[in-house]
Amino acid sequence: GTVRLWTPDGQEKGTLTGTIASWQDVDPKTKDLAAKVKEGGSAGSNRTGQYIVTADGDMVYVYKANADGEKQGGALACFRSPASVSTVSCKGTSVVAGCSDGQVLFLEAPLLTAG
Repeated sequence: GTVRLWTPDGQEKGTLTGTIASWQDVDPKTKDLAAKVKEGGSAGSNRTGQYIVTADGDMVYVYKANADGEKQGGALACFRSPASVSTVSCKGTSVVAGCSDGQVLFLEAPLLTAG
């Protein structure tokens, strides 16, 4: 996979390819975040605790999951992205969505901690 880096004002900073160990001249915080994005999973869905986070077009949805990891009922929350979401990853209350245009969204979903 490839991880694209952007400055806060939207200018492309660079592209990371190859293995995480091969990324040279990247500050430790950026390298750690990029590694999480790269390892974060494939497009489609991801699970955290009792919840499943999925992406469909420009929407990110949060569903309750059963013990087998299957969606239960309708979406509990949803977020609209400024572009089509190509990957989604979650850990704890944080959701990272990678967009097809290179943008990366960081979403906080406090409901993901609810038991």
